[in-house]
Amino acid sequence: MNESQYRKVRRARNESNPLLYTPIYQGDNNIPTSVTLLQYDTKNTLVKDLTSVDHLKNEIDSNKVNWFKIVGISDAKRIAAICYEFGLHGFDIKDLMSDQQVVKVVTYDKITFILMPGFYIKEEDNHRLEDMQVAFILGENYVVSFQESDIPVFEDVQAALEENQMLIRQNGNDYLLYLLLRVVNTLNNNTVMEMEDGLDDIENNLLLGQDNQNIMPFIRIRRLDYTHIKRFIVSLREELINLLRNTNNLILNENIVYFNDYDDKLRITLSNLESFHESLISLLDIYYNNNNLRMNSIMKQLTIVSTIFIPLTFLVGVWGMNFKFMPELDCYYGYMIAWLLFILIGFVIWIWMKRKRWF
Repeated sequence: MNESQYRKVRRARNESNPLLYTPIYQGDNNIPTSVTLLQYDTKNTLVKDLTSVDHLKNEIDSNKVNWFKIVGISDAKRIAAICYEFGLHGFDIKDLMSDQQVVKVVTYDKITFILMPGFYIKEEDNHRLEDMQVAFILGENYVVSFQESDIPVFEDVQAALEENQMLIRQNGNDYLLYLLLRVVNTLNNNTVMEMEDGLDDIENNLLLGQDNQNIMPFIRIRRLDYTHIKRFIVSLREELINLLRNTNNLILNENIVYFNDYDDKLRITLSNLESFHESLISLLDIYYNNNNLRMNSIMKQLTIVSTIFIPLTFLVGVWGMNFKFMPELDCYYGYMIAWLLFILIGFVIWIWMKRKRWF
């Protein structure tokens, strides 16, 4: 067996056995990993920044709800250690580290794992659509959240938790998971509406007759963004059934209604996506109509010029014939008369087309 064959066999073994898989972060958000622990009950909330990610389960207070908020997953070794500690499978860790976004809801005996992308607009990079990995582990009295980027996604939930809003302290960790899922969907929904607002600005410019050479590349990019977002939102709705089945009973029966509400929120996001797609098609139609109108205007101008010069060209052609007997060629004022005739014919044709409202 040569070296090339050995590498292929070793790669196949690593892919077939997750225990041999060495986690490698494949994204481009090289953000240091930080872990914040929020513990709360009906009376108070405790917030701790954990400098070490070793043995996070030892930090769990069984009398409180524990939320481990993890920002940055570029440190693959530390993130994998956390995931293994909470009972996550190697395949799930691999999907979390991948740069190819995967939507999945996996229910184990003691935990539920949720993986989805979060979308946002990067304004400093020409309003380009960015995505990041977002994941949750739901346990008996804890929730672990992962986010690839450091954008403030869950700050509103943390503020509501500290100020005891939305009855968050009166409910358990399943309600916390619902709020976190809803925040991610709000981020995605706001991103879709922001992209649609950008289309409205371009549409207004087109209706005002302003030309923009970058419209077609922009439309193409936004069409790809639409397809990209829709694929994951539809997949998430399909995967949500695994969460609603609640086979490990980590979600209280009285709180299932919140996750049904989350499904309604996903449906609203899909509806906004369809509205965005319709705006995209409308923008494309306006762009083509403007091009057709511009082309028609050019063709009309060329037609007017051609109409004026056709009789003049005819006269020039007649007088340019090399016949020996052409009496008008011997006229002393023939050149001046010819020019006056040209001007008169052009003026008469112009007046005639003006009355016909050709322009």
